[in-house]
Amino acid sequence: MHAQQIAFPFRLKRPSRVNAPNTDLIGRSYVDGQTTIRVTSVCLNDNNRVMVERDLDGRTWSMPAWLMQLIFLERKRAA
Repeated sequence: MHAQQIAFPFRLKRPSRVNAPNTDLIGRSYVDGQTTIRVTSVCLNDNNRVMVERDLDGRTWSMPAWLMQLIFLERKRAA
């Protein structure tokens, strides 16, 4: 009996790496009155939202990434 290698027709399916389109916002911040708002991460469930943190009290929440981009664009124009 000769040894032969068997090749099955199916392969392991690996998820394609999807880069979150809003990772460039992470770490950016702006000052609103007496507090600083900082983008901490992209939401795990929705790549179109980012997590932000307020330094004054440490409160975190999510908001649309397009809104944060708009805020940073307005701050850039004002400077």
